[in-house]
Amino acid sequence: MDRFEHGGDVYSHPGVLDFSASLNPLGMPKAAREALLASVDACESYPDPHARELVGALAGFEQVDEAWVVPCAGATDAIERLCMVVRPRQAIVFAPCYGGYEQALAHLGIEPRVVLLREQDDFALDKDAAGSIEQGVDLVFLANPNNPTGRCLDRATLELLLARATDVGAVVALDECFVDLSDGVGSNDLLATHPNLVIIKALTKSFCLAGLRLGYALCADGALTDRLREAGQTWAVSVPAQVAGVACAGEGDHLERSRALVRRERGRLAQSLGSLGLRVVPSDANYLLFCGPVGLGQALLAQGVMVRACDNFVGLGPGWYRVVVRIPEQNDLLVAALKEVL
Repeated sequence: MDRFEHGGDVYSHPGVLDFSASLNPLGMPKAAREALLASVDACESYPDPHARELVGALAGFEQVDEAWVVPCAGATDAIERLCMVVRPRQAIVFAPCYGGYEQALAHLGIEPRVVLLREQDDFALDKDAAGSIEQGVDLVFLANPNNPTGRCLDRATLELLLARATDVGAVVALDECFVDLSDGVGSNDLLATHPNLVIIKALTKSFCLAGLRLGYALCADGALTDRLREAGQTWAVSVPAQVAGVACAGEGDHLERSRALVRRERGRLAQSLGSLGLRVVPSDANYLLFCGPVGLGQALLAQGVMVRACDNFVGLGPGWYRVVVRIPEQNDLLVAALKEVL
């Protein structure tokens, strides 16, 4: 069987402590669990094809117009739909970045232009990147924060990139799937003035709904949102996903507690990794990218701990790994396992 290139494959390694999937360390909110249990009978009917209650809840959660919300079966679905709708002649990705962008483009036979971020700059995306957005570019992928580096976008840099994309007529896909668990701020306030901006989000990470596949796109361009809706499968968002999404939209306190925990534990974990001689990239997110010995991932797996090997990320290579920030006692187990194998 081919290697699964993403994190979270606990099915191949039952019983491991999973640090490979960057999910909320506090797990699913109680309200979402209760809503899911109560939704069993509703699964006998088809889902609302327009996900009306979910759209209203997400619009309130994001403080945007309901017409701007396009529910999808996970962020990957939103990315795939956007690529199908735009069908770019030229697309840009800034690497290392989430491989789903290139995968969605590859399904259409499109090979993106890859702009490599520099390790000596801790993979930060700066204003010079705007020069990469040239005439002929139709689609630009950005992330705030970036995956796997954890770096958030500086607002001035983002606005400069958006302005340049507008000048050349390009759509900007801004992946903010991890922003609600980061030190950064979302970019929804830019939607009204930038109709070429599509923000992609998922409740997968923020509320630990990975198994339900619930994401969405936000865009103020009515024609583009209509096409994004039409590009999806009928009943793309299941009854359980819609129900859980509505429940999570009212769980702002859960997010606040999660962010506070991530902020405390990220610093402590980064310091512990650094004290072991590992090269840790500064992060604003709920995960850390670090460089260590080749083969470290397999050695940790033998200790019952699974990390995300990042050798398949363009711009990285063997020896790079990503770990999620979990609760204190679990982070301590990771550090203990690292001490054992290093």
